[in-house]
Amino acid sequence: MRKITLVMLALAGLAARQEGGAIEAAQKRLREVLARVTPAYIFIDGGSGVCISADGWMVTNHHVAGGQKVWPMRFSGGKEGVADLIGWHPLDDVAVLKIRDGKDLPFVPLGDSDALRVGDPVIAIGNPFDLGAGNWEPTVSVGIVSAMHVYLDSPGYKDAIQTDAAVNPGNSGGPLFTMKGEVIGINGRINPRFMNRVNTGIGYAIPTNQIARFLPHFKAGGRQWGGHLDGVQVGECGDDRFENVGEYGDGTFIHGIDEGCPAEKAGLKEGDILYSIGGQRITNNNRCFGVVGAWPAGSVVPVKAKRWNAAKKAFEGFETKLLLGSVEQMKEYYAQAGNRYYGFTPDYYHEGAGFKVGEVDSGAPGAKAGLKPGDLILEAGGKKLANWVEFRTEMGARKPGDVVKLKVRRGLEELEPELTLGERTLSQDQIGQADRRPPKKKDDKKKKDDDEDDDDAPPPPPPKKDEKPK
Repeated sequence: MRKITLVMLALAGLAARQEGGAIEAAQKRLREVLARVTPAYIFIDGGSGVCISADGWMVTNHHVAGGQKVWPMRFSGGKEGVADLIGWHPLDDVAVLKIRDGKDLPFVPLGDSDALRVGDPVIAIGNPFDLGAGNWEPTVSVGIVSAMHVYLDSPGYKDAIQTDAAVNPGNSGGPLFTMKGEVIGINGRINPRFMNRVNTGIGYAIPTNQIARFLPHFKAGGRQWGGHLDGVQVGECGDDRFENVGEYGDGTFIHGIDEGCPAEKAGLKEGDILYSIGGQRITNNNRCFGVVGAWPAGSVVPVKAKRWNAAKKAFEGFETKLLLGSVEQMKEYYAQAGNRYYGFTPDYYHEGAGFKVGEVDSGAPGAKAGLKPGDLILEAGGKKLANWVEFRTEMGARKPGDVVKLKVRRGLEELEPELTLGERTLSQDQIGQADRRPPKKKDDKKKKDDDEDDDDAPPPPPPKKDEKPK
C-alpha cells in the first residue's frame, strides 16, 4: 500500500511539473506576442486605437474619434503625433485616421477574423478608465472568444466577436489580438449591469474582415455606407403564415421584391430562400442583415438560393450575383472620393481589370474629360487599376484641382483623357450627428414608409442597456 501511495505521489508531482511547464510556456509566448504588438497601440482622446501600416494608417471607433478632423495621439511609450480623420462609418462605429508624416512606424496588420473559433484565446489591449494617461503604457487583459457572428440591433455590431477578456470604458477602438499576434477585432462595446459602465464579462469587437472590406473606401475619404438588400423585404423561414418557405434555420425568404431592384435583376423572385451570401451561411433574418451590412454598398456578392418547384414538389438550388445597396443613393456618394469630385459612377457588375464607367454627371469633371458610359478605365496617373474601388482610393490621395491622366478603352480605341478633379462636400461628410440613411436628392420621392423598408436599412440606435465605452 505504501509503495502504491509513493507511486501516486510521484505521478502527481510529474503531472504538476508538466502542467507548470505548460503554463510557463504559455506565459512566455504571451510576453513575446505583447512585445511585438504593444508598440502599435495608440492612445487617443481617452480611448484607444491601433496602427495598421508603417506609413501611419490607424483604426479606432467612430465614437472615439469621429467628432473632429484632427487628433493628438500617442503611441505606447509616449511618442506623440497628430492624426487626421480620413474615413468614417458611424453605423459601423469605425473611424480610420492617417498619422501625419508616417514613416517606419510600429504597426500590426489586420488579420483574418474568419479564422477565429469559439474558445480561441484572445488579448485585449486598451486604456481602461484612462489609466494609461501620463505613463503611456496600455493595459492588457486575456480571455477567450465567447461567441461569433453576434448580431446586436444597433450600429456597428451586426457581426460582432464576443469576448470575456476585460473590456472597459477606454478600451474602445483598441485591438483584440490572437495568440499569434494578429489583430482580429476592434473593441468597442460592453454589456453593463445595474447601470454600471464596467466590464461584466461580455465585450464586443468589430471583426477585422468587415473593416478590411471597407478599408479602400475609408482611405478614399468621407463617410461610408454599408450594403443592404434594396427593394427587398425578407421573412423568417418556417413562418407558418407562408407556404413553401422551409424550416427555421434554412435561411431567409423573399416575401416582397420591387420591380427593377438589384435583386430582381439578379433573377431573384418572391418566395426564394437565400441561404448563403458573400460565402457566409445564412440561417435567419438577423444573420442575413449582419452579413449584408458587413459589406460596403456597391459590392457585388455571390448568393446561393433555392426556389420551390411546384411540379416536383421540391426545392431547387441556384446561384447568382447580387449588388448590395441602392443605385440611386450611390450615384451621390460614389461620384467622388472624400471631397475630390470626378462626377461619374462605375458599372458595379464589371468583371476583369479596370472598371467600366456607369453614369456620368452632366457638366462634371468626368464629362468635361470626355468620358462616356461604357468606357473602360484601365489606368489612372500611370497606375494600373484592378477595379473601381482602387480608382476611388487613388483619387482620395489627391487634391481638388489635380490633373490625372487616364488610360481609357472605348471599343477598339485607346484614349488618354485628362481628368481635373473638382471639389464638392456632401452634407453626409459634415462632422456631427450621424443620420441613419444617406441623404436623398430633392426630387426623390419616398416610395415606402420607414417601417416598410427597415429590413433593408441599417439597424436602429442601440438599446439603453448596451453602452459603448469610450
